[in-house]
Amino acid sequence: MHNTMRILILTAHYGEGHVQTAQTLADTFIEKGVQNVHVCDLYGEAYPAVHSFAQTLLKKSFSKLGAPLYKVFYYGTDKLSTKGLSYFYQHLGKKRLIELFQMYRPDIIITTFPMHAGAYLRSRPAFNIPTYTVITDYCAHPLWTHPLIEQYYVASQQVKSTLTKFGVNDKQISVTGIPIRKGFNTPPARSPGTFHKFGLDPSKKTVVIAGGGLGLLPDINVIYKELNSCKIQIVLMTGRNSDLMNHLSAVYNSYDNIKIFGYLENILELMSVTDCLVTKPGAITLTEAASLNIPVILVNPNPGQEAENAQFFTSKGAAIIAKKSDSISSYISSILSDEVLRQQFSNGYQSIYKREAALKIADDILDRNSHIHQHIGAN
Repeated sequence: MHNTMRILILTAHYGEGHVQTAQTLADTFIEKGVQNVHVCDLYGEAYPAVHSFAQTLLKKSFSKLGAPLYKVFYYGTDKLSTKGLSYFYQHLGKKRLIELFQMYRPDIIITTFPMHAGAYLRSRPAFNIPTYTVITDYCAHPLWTHPLIEQYYVASQQVKSTLTKFGVNDKQISVTGIPIRKGFNTPPARSPGTFHKFGLDPSKKTVVIAGGGLGLLPDINVIYKELNSCKIQIVLMTGRNSDLMNHLSAVYNSYDNIKIFGYLENILELMSVTDCLVTKPGAITLTEAASLNIPVILVNPNPGQEAENAQFFTSKGAAIIAKKSDSISSYISSILSDEVLRQQFSNGYQSIYKREAALKIADDILDRNSHIHQHIGAN
């Protein structure tokens, strides 16, 4: 029914979450029968040199020096006029977006990163294309907002309330949850075969420590020393950081109860046998953990959206924040041994997690634009 509609999804490679959300939405639209769906990294295509530099800055923002600077930027711009921010921001990537318009002739634009060029161009008759925004955190910054955005899709009622304080009309905000990959809605059963696939022992508790893509793993030696007497196994995730993977493999190659993996396409399978996850508070990772009921320990949240994601989850009893490696060990032991604590996590997740967010968003956008494909089909 919708196969004549053309959808352009704009995202940015500043962390995996924005891109992953964009691809999840694209896959969902395709499953719904929309064949012309394109995902584009607008800023990466518009400013490749600047994009590369910004990626470096992103990594540095997680350092002791970079974190305070990012805090100043995030909370400093939060206090600026929303209109002023939108005026400046709406011109970024505009030239490249016009080229994408000419290339793909989209009927609909969806953004999974704060970018306003599409909304701004709606003021021109030739580019009056409805623009929708999917906010990929459990918080919202004024940079997400623009008066010409048609509808916002958000994680929680709290994010909706924040947007209304920024001046967004209540009716333009849908609380759908954050889209995650389809498999997390129907996770695989916890089976011995899955353990064996990753070289793990089904009789042991499994702790996954992630965040290595940006070199953010905590002190593994401290954690290992504290937990070595326990019947657990540790999985270190290094993401796409091949240097870190090679280094850790050299150091821990002889440890039977430490496994090291880079980026995994089948991360769902690994998470299905995970008893505790130690990670940074990225919203997508947190949502995936919530879908699988995995207790989470959040390591040193950085100022900005990380800190706000962490605060939201801890306020619901759905996460623990750890700032030192020895406290991580203590929290892991508590989670693995305390059924009451694990139930607390489960209760918190029930108040946070919203199933089938991608499907809800796709259905809503298609319903709002049913006249487009009906009109095209009549030609």
